[in-house]
Amino acid sequence: MEQKPKIEDRQDEHEEEAEGERHVTAMQKFVGFVMLVLGWLQLLLAVSSGSEATSVPFLIYFAGVVIFVSGTVTAWYKYPLMLAATIAGLALHYHIQSLGSATRWEKAVVVYSTIVVVAYFILFSKKPVRRINLPPSPPQPPTAPPQG
Repeated sequence: MEQKPKIEDRQDEHEEEAEGERHVTAMQKFVGFVMLVLGWLQLLLAVSSGSEATSVPFLIYFAGVVIFVSGTVTAWYKYPLMLAATIAGLALHYHIQSLGSATRWEKAVVVYSTIVVVAYFILFSKKPVRRINLPPSPPQPPTAPPQG
């Protein structure tokens, strides 16, 4: 005699899968952000000090962009963004490998365009609605009609 799985068992499995997906997207956001920041900081240091930079910070930065976008964006343009970041990172890697080190403008474009994008999202993105839950007001006694 076979028993059919109960509806409750299926719901538990779906909840576990949803929880696992939330953990994966949280890790993607975290790892992508850390890689993005580490690559960006290396490039910022190279731009500000005038030192040379290889293609490694660019690869770290654009790999971080791809991972971060994968974890955060849910709209239709998720994959074109990831493709664009991958192509840009690989093109810069190839170009920088052929030169030996990155030029100042290549480092500056990545550093300052990141600042512009972050500033845009800070200034113009929709802020979530903050709801202030006030305690319910105590009941008021009925008001007497005016005597006249």
